[in-house]
Formats: sequence, structure tokens, C-alpha cells
Amino acid sequence: MHTHPSPIHYHINVSSIAGHTFDVSLRIENPARNGQVLTLPAWIPGSYMIRDFAKNIVKISAQDDTGTDINIQKLDKQTWQVQAVNTTLTIKYQIYAFDLSVRSAYINDEIAFLNGTNMFLAVVGQTDQPCGLTLQKPLQPELSHWKVATTMPTEMQDTHAFGEYWAAHYEELIDHPVLMGEFDILPFSAAGVEFELILAGGHQADVKRITTDLTKVCQHHIAFFADTPPIKRYQFITLLTDNAFGGLEHISSTALMYSRNDLPSLSDAAQMTDGYRVFLSLCSHEFFHTWHVKRIKPQELFGAALDTERYTEQLWIYEGFTSYYDDFSLFRCGLSTQTEYLKVVAQNLTRLLRNKGRFKQTITESSFDAWTKFYKQDESAVNNIVSYYNKGAVLAMCLDLLIKNKSDGNFSLDDVMRHLWSQHGKLAIPTPVDVVQNILKTQLNIDLNNFFQSALYSTEELPFNELLEKFGVQCHFSPRENLDDKGGVKTTTPIKVEFGAQIKAQEIGVQIMQVTEQTAAYESGIQVGDVLIAIDRWEINKENLVTQVNCLTIGQTAQLSVLRDKKLKQLTFNVSAAPCDTIALEIIDQALCDSWLS
Repeated sequence: MHTHPSPIHYHINVSSIAGHTFDVSLRIENPARNGQVLTLPAWIPGSYMIRDFAKNIVKISAQDDTGTDINIQKLDKQTWQVQAVNTTLTIKYQIYAFDLSVRSAYINDEIAFLNGTNMFLAVVGQTDQPCGLTLQKPLQPELSHWKVATTMPTEMQDTHAFGEYWAAHYEELIDHPVLMGEFDILPFSAAGVEFELILAGGHQADVKRITTDLTKVCQHHIAFFADTPPIKRYQFITLLTDNAFGGLEHISSTALMYSRNDLPSLSDAAQMTDGYRVFLSLCSHEFFHTWHVKRIKPQELFGAALDTERYTEQLWIYEGFTSYYDDFSLFRCGLSTQTEYLKVVAQNLTRLLRNKGRFKQTITESSFDAWTKFYKQDESAVNNIVSYYNKGAVLAMCLDLLIKNKSDGNFSLDDVMRHLWSQHGKLAIPTPVDVVQNILKTQLNIDLNNFFQSALYSTEELPFNELLEKFGVQCHFSPRENLDDKGGVKTTTPIKVEFGAQIKAQEIGVQIMQVTEQTAAYESGIQVGDVLIAIDRWEINKENLVTQVNCLTIGQTAQLSVLRDKKLKQLTFNVSAAPCDTIALEIIDQALCDSWLS
């Protein structure tokens, strides 16, 4: 047993694999005299959407220290009031867990994964009290080999054992995800920090290569902030599936979901595949958050209650800057070449250029509206919103280049990040909305007010083209080559005509999934859900759509035959030239380019 007193203690048991349920018991030594109030978070830090985790509580009861049932009344969707007692209070409840994601809870026959926001009722008025946690070893014989992965503190010698864990307070308790089950534990160390890559879900990966590469990433990030790291131990808790993607940062770990098929195998050559690069980039992104999000925090999210939305305009700083450094760091530590990195930058620029929503929503509006727009995207998203990740990364690149240019190479965005750490993260002082502008003025003597006014509060284009040229990199703009062209490589046979919609293959024809504004498809009146079966009476499928559209004559019209609600409709398609919305980057001055990248 640990020596830390726990007036609040949780006990978790995997009660049913088939039913996907956890049984939770909460013991409160000193419940509120006028009746204890309990509540469960509505959202999880780092994922800005109301998820109403309390919906997964399938039953709940309360008992005093004699085992006598006590009245418990539900006050709202996530809050309960317990009858006043003068004894220890025990709350027993059951959680349904079958959401395979990094932000929720999930049970199958191989793993049981949980986030504290889904699992631990907060004891209102006592969230600053120490918390104990007992993870009970499953009683089912077939689960006897299961083990535990979490960075929650324990005094057990075996940090992967079932048993006693603890946290200093509720906020810390819910910031340590827990994985129980079958998984591989792959230890490595960097700059005095002990790391573990946890791989669950089965794989045939070259784990030595992965841990070697992750060591470089972790060493880079620790050196980047130029200070003693705020952690001594860290886990990459990775849930592998056939096809998944996701990551969520925590105080000394991250929960990841990724496709096992994109990890390098022992039979692979040493080259960097796109799939493996994205995995390393995801790990880089989430580990960077250890400083920049988990400790450097915006004012509005500092100690934020988790019962309702907390709005901030600053997500462009937090997710945008991190999205700039995730891939940039891979280049800096030798995991991607200059050519490979510039391809990634070009793909990010292409993604922004194809996003019509950038003309309607500013990046600060995108941050503020994350709760209702970015996290609740529908078929109109490409036309109406801009991503604070994507545009934020491009903005960060522009800012990096501007700082280097204005200071004759003496400063960069790196210096801003280190000031953010030393003045805010390290001291637990939240950031105001103009924190970056203030650091530039007061610490680096650089005034970029005009840039920020345009970049943050207007929908004007970011000056990436001109800035890249100043650093020896030229943007080449052309139409895409095919539906799968994400940019980054010069097109040799660009399409002549743009259709203007995202499609999905059907048994007959193609289904319209998204229609982009200011395109011929949009002007034709075709709708999401329509099934396009023919153009000028020629049958259409996913394989021949680009070819058929490319055969049309610009300036002429064509007839689209579509099925809408089982009815055949004929639409007029005004054939127009494909836009130059695909970017490739070319180094035209190596020395200037090196002054940016080196």
C-alpha cells in the first residue's frame, strides 16, 4: 500500500467482457455534511467537444458504512446528489465501455482501455484532495495474463501490475489513461527520461527501428525547450487496429490509435514510407504537447471545469504551432530528408489552398468555434470552416520565416517557444490572447502587428509564397493530377477540367460526398447524396470519372445524369478549367533554404 492518504478512493474491475462493462466503486471518507454532490466530466481536455460521458453510466447506487442503501438523486445529465450521512460513503456504479477511441473507454477480449474523464465521478468540493485507485486483476481465468500500462504513480515495484495507484488530486487522476490487457512494452530512454512504447492490438512491426527513431524525436523535444524536462517517465500508449488514426495528449503519456499496417516490418527496407512518417509525426505532435498544451496553457483552459464548453481563441497557437513542429522535428533529427520535409510542407499548403472555408472563417474564429464546428464537421465543412491545425501550421511557418527575416537570422519561432515555456509553462502562468505578440515585442524587439492583424482577424491569404521565396524556396502551382493527388510533387499530366466534388464508389456510378463551392459541380446543383451515373450518357464510375471529365471541352456544357432519392435527374454542367490549387516546392537557393531549415 502507498503512504499517501486517500480520503477519496476508486476501485475498478472489468466486470464483463461480453457486456463491455466496468464496475466502479468510489469510497468517500468525509462526504459533505449536507449531502455529497458528484459529477462526471462532459468533455476531455485536448478534445474540444461535449461528449456527455455520463450517458455510459448504466446504474448507480449509494451505501453508508453499514452497507445500508442511501438515496441518490440525479440532478442533471451528469450530476448526482447523495443523501447526507455521517459515515463513510460508498458509491457503486457501472460503466458501459465500447467506444474504441483515444478519448473514451473500451473493452474487448484483448484490452480494457479507459480515460479518467469517462470513469471517475468527481467529488464536488473535494477535487483538490488526494485520490487512490485500485485496479483489480480480472477474475476471469482467460484474462489472468493481463497487465497494466499507465503513468499514474504507484509504489509497487512492478509498474505494470494490478494493484494500488494514486494521484495528488482529481485533475491529475483523470490525466493518466489506463490500459489493461495484452500488449508489448518497449522501453527506451532519452535525456534521462524513461519511455515506454506500448503496442496493443497485435502487430509485426520492427520495434527496434521504431524505438530508435522515437528516441531521436524525444531527445529533440527535450533539447528544444532547453530546460530540465517536466517528466521522469512517459508512455506512448498505442492501440493498433486495421485502419485508425488519433492521438490525445496527457500529462506524462499519450493515447494513440494507428493502423498496424503502416508500421515498418522487419522485412521492410529502411526507407521512410508515408504511413510510418505519419506515425512518427503523430508521436512527435503528442509528445510536444507535454510542454505546449499540458503545461503552457491558454488562460481560458487553465484549470477549466469540464462540465460545459470553455471557449478560447488561442488554439492556433497550441495546435497550429505543434502541427508545424511535429514534422519539422522529424527533419531536424534526421528522420526525413529536406526533399521529404518540403513535400510535407507543400501538402499542407495544398490542403489549405483547397479549403474554401478559409475565405469565411478566421483562424481565431476557428479556435473559438471548435466545439460546434471543427469537432462537428459535416459535408459543408470544406466550404465554411478553416482548420486551426492546418492554417495554424502554415501561420507558424510564416511567423518563423518573418522572425528570421526581421532579425537577420538571430531569432526564430524556437525562441518564442522557449519564452513561452520559461515565462508561462514552467511557472504555471496561463497565456493571454496576445502572448506571442508580447514575447516578440518585449523579448525579441520585433513588431509584427500588421501580420497578426491580417493573419488572425481577417480571411486574407497568408504570405507563404513571398516568404518562402525569400528563403530560397519556390512554390509551383498547378491543377491536381488525379483525385488522389495531395500535392508535394510536380504534376506531369495535370487535369484540364475540375469536377469539383468528393466521391465514393458505388455498385453503379459514384456517390457525391462533398461539393466544393465555386466549381462546376457546385454550380450544376448536384448535391451530397446524389449518385452520378452518367456524363453525356456515358456511364461513370470512380475509375473513369477524371478521364471522362477531362475529355470535356472547356466553355461547353455537359449533361449529368444523377439519381436523387431514387429519381433520375438531368443537370447542366458548365465545363471550366481546373484551378491551380496543388503546390510543389522547389529549392532555388540552397544557402537561403538552409538558413530556414538548419
